[in-house]
Amino acid sequence: MGVMHCLVLLLVAISACMASCSHQVHEAAWTLSNGNGSIQVGGTVPGGVYTDLLFANVLNKGDFYYRFNDFEYRWVAGDNWTYSTTFDVDPKLLEHERVALIFEGLDTAAEVLVNSKKVGESNNMFVRYVFDVKEHLQGTTVNLEVAFQSPTEYATQKYNEQAVDYIVPPKCVDPAFKGVCHANHIRKMQASFSWDWGPAFPNLGIWKDWHLVGWNTLNVKTIMFAASPTSPLPSVPNHDFKPGWELTVKVLCDSAIREGELEGNFDVSLADIFSMKYTVTALIENYETMLTFNVTLEENQVDMWWPNGYGSQPLYQLLAVWKNKDQSEESSASVRVGFRTVKLDQDFVDEKNHTKGRHYRVIVNNVPMFMKGSNWIPAHVLPEMVTEQYTRELLKAAADTHQNCIRVWGGGIYETDVFYEIADELGILIWQDFMFACSMYPVDGPFLETTSKEVKMQIQRLQHHPSILLWAGNNENEAALRGNWYGTASDFQRYKEDYIKLYVDTIKAVAEETDDSHPFVISSPNNGIESEEEGHVAENPYDTLYGDVHYYNYLSDAWLGHATPRTRFASEYGFQSWPVFKTMKAVTTEEDWNRDSAMMYHRQHHPGGQEELALQIGLHMHMPPQDGSQKAYEHYLYLSQIHQAVAIKTETEFYRRAMSELNEKGEGFTSGALYWQLNDIWQGASWASIEYGGRWKMLHYYAKKFFDPILVSMYVEDEKLFVYIVSDLVHPVDDLRLVIDLHRYDRKERVHNRNDTIIVSPLAASLVMELNMWEDLQMDKLCTEDLYDEEDVCFVTSHLYRSDGSLAAPDNFLLFGRPKDAFLPHAKVSLSDISGPWQTQHSNWTFSMTVKSSEVALFVWLESDYSGIFSDNGFLMTEDVEVEFYAYEEATLAEIEENISVSSLTDTYSKERVSGNLLDRAFHPNDIMNIVNL
Repeated sequence: MGVMHCLVLLLVAISACMASCSHQVHEAAWTLSNGNGSIQVGGTVPGGVYTDLLFANVLNKGDFYYRFNDFEYRWVAGDNWTYSTTFDVDPKLLEHERVALIFEGLDTAAEVLVNSKKVGESNNMFVRYVFDVKEHLQGTTVNLEVAFQSPTEYATQKYNEQAVDYIVPPKCVDPAFKGVCHANHIRKMQASFSWDWGPAFPNLGIWKDWHLVGWNTLNVKTIMFAASPTSPLPSVPNHDFKPGWELTVKVLCDSAIREGELEGNFDVSLADIFSMKYTVTALIENYETMLTFNVTLEENQVDMWWPNGYGSQPLYQLLAVWKNKDQSEESSASVRVGFRTVKLDQDFVDEKNHTKGRHYRVIVNNVPMFMKGSNWIPAHVLPEMVTEQYTRELLKAAADTHQNCIRVWGGGIYETDVFYEIADELGILIWQDFMFACSMYPVDGPFLETTSKEVKMQIQRLQHHPSILLWAGNNENEAALRGNWYGTASDFQRYKEDYIKLYVDTIKAVAEETDDSHPFVISSPNNGIESEEEGHVAENPYDTLYGDVHYYNYLSDAWLGHATPRTRFASEYGFQSWPVFKTMKAVTTEEDWNRDSAMMYHRQHHPGGQEELALQIGLHMHMPPQDGSQKAYEHYLYLSQIHQAVAIKTETEFYRRAMSELNEKGEGFTSGALYWQLNDIWQGASWASIEYGGRWKMLHYYAKKFFDPILVSMYVEDEKLFVYIVSDLVHPVDDLRLVIDLHRYDRKERVHNRNDTIIVSPLAASLVMELNMWEDLQMDKLCTEDLYDEEDVCFVTSHLYRSDGSLAAPDNFLLFGRPKDAFLPHAKVSLSDISGPWQTQHSNWTFSMTVKSSEVALFVWLESDYSGIFSDNGFLMTEDVEVEFYAYEEATLAEIEENISVSSLTDTYSKERVSGNLLDRAFHPNDIMNIVNL
């Protein structure tokens, strides 16, 4: 578990306190009231105003996210709210040298009053506050109030104060966001004011734990940890190799005295590996101190921690216990640590020709690793609604699809301790943004001061986790400044100076002073060292020869991906889709079940999103008729997921193929692909691969294949089929047989095939086949049909077999043409031989079934009313397929049989089509502009 204090008894069981280390655990009820007192309900701490009003039935319009509730409930954020409670304290508490109220998190602008006396104020959701209260405690009864100012009013007030000098843009979010203005002027979750994938619910409340504490010497609050191997690490993982380590353990404490020295002892232990006692003199400055201990571990004492897919994730409990000089007071903290090294390599790709740029690759334990993963957004707009179980479910879904890296995006929150603990366990590296996104920000004294505290505190809290990969200063703010997203070109030099003052002089300086054990990058996207050499704001922050790139293109053909940049590191890319009908039904009514309904446009926050999605779907598939039927609506949702899955499959495979090659411009050596985004914040149009609630979209099933350690990837160029094998394995694999099958849409058996014996090279992408479509695949003979082009008659699949006949990589496919133009008979898809349940490693309630089809079937989609996942989904069928369903909850065979369905692409086809429908015929270049102008 994360940080543990002798005083935090309400959270976890911990080491015993000595008598004079006093804590107060309060069961007293909280009350929540609004500004004029017209609303008074019970309060929950930790929690938030929206949640309390929901539980009290003040917010009573169904599910919190039901229909237009983000508008209906907006009045909440426009009011002031006060949490108050009364409790008794032990008179012995006042005998301590220092008595303080500690708030781990206040959201956001608040005054704290004890017995009607102001003891402190907050202005930052991400800062821990310690307020001295001893002089305000009289008698045994305490009246505690935390009075929150409306976050929207506070942000507007700060914006107006700043605007007297000059405007710090944007003035407001895009109208399509349907949000609230000036989030950049308040230090809280930026996305709570809305984003292009989520609603505006600017929360208020005591969102983390609080404690009333008395102590005389030191109160241990957290531990920082760093480890360096004492001998060189091998470049190929050897799990029997256990080097020695030089450890640096930093114990951070709150002191009972403002300045001076305190003597005592620290016991520092690591699991059952060592236990050492130190006599120390703590130097106190402004009520804080940090004690540093250096320890050397010999070889073979600990195992190394590895990212997902490269090895195991051993974790060791590190404990620090303080005892004052006369042994009358004790305080402790404990964290779990792992042993690994991490580096962000930015060496020149060609030492003789620097014009070809620099690497941007992650090296863990001396092994270069391709980062496969996604971006994380808040799992709910109200942080208190996210459970440990749901967090684990989402992160495990990432790990189960071979992801080894997740970027915690800079417009949300620094996630809970549990989030990082689970990432440690699963081997998921965390690219950690600081919470600044898509805006310019103020740089006045108070803002920089609270930012410095935020950065320092969050690094101190998170640094010990082996999952932390790097710190990043912001999301897209360098690109926004250089690209004039918010009109900054009119005074570019001023805004550039502000940018440097905030991210370089403040955040970078504090981060590197606080932690020298992790890389720091100023922005994402960013050219890394090149951006710094260009004065921190590059001429082109999207330069493909440096750093990381965010790339979105909704107008070109995403299933071909010809416009995709060959970048060093793709840290954002993606396409939208909608959740399935079951998910949308929970927060809508029948009148909303039309792709052009007011509700659908309300849930679409991306500017032009509905038109762009229609364009992309229509490029490849027939749009359902606008007949107002539920079935047409369900088909539209399904088609959106097909488009998204294939588009991101295409782009991810492109990035993985580029890991070992440079083109003549120096582009390539791609070392990471983090698609946007893993999870959803509500039920609406978004880029997520997992719907709000945890249901996997088709994309997430595809991610399990395109992130597999061995990938067979195919593409067509100049009438040739190119076949690559991409491997993340650290050892070569030989004696494999690669089979490329040519299929026609109108028959299930293959019509031609090519195969070869290959060796898979380690940590590389290798071209293993180059087939002429006419001479080698004979498509001019085998794929002819009146009125159809050859690419509309045939497609290919790949299969990679070991010598024992088992698959060494997931099967893959490549469609040469567009499905809507394909010579594709209607497929009747059905389920048979459903059996179970039985216990497997995936579920205690596993069911198996056979999927059958009368014809070739595209994008076969299984759904169940029960929560769970399938072993495969969204697949192509040329033969029967065996599938398992892993239920998350107890279910009988009869219940599963009754609540499972299967469909495929041709089930969306109508018997008649309106001729000339723009979205039902092949696109021409002019059509793109026609769609954009709709």
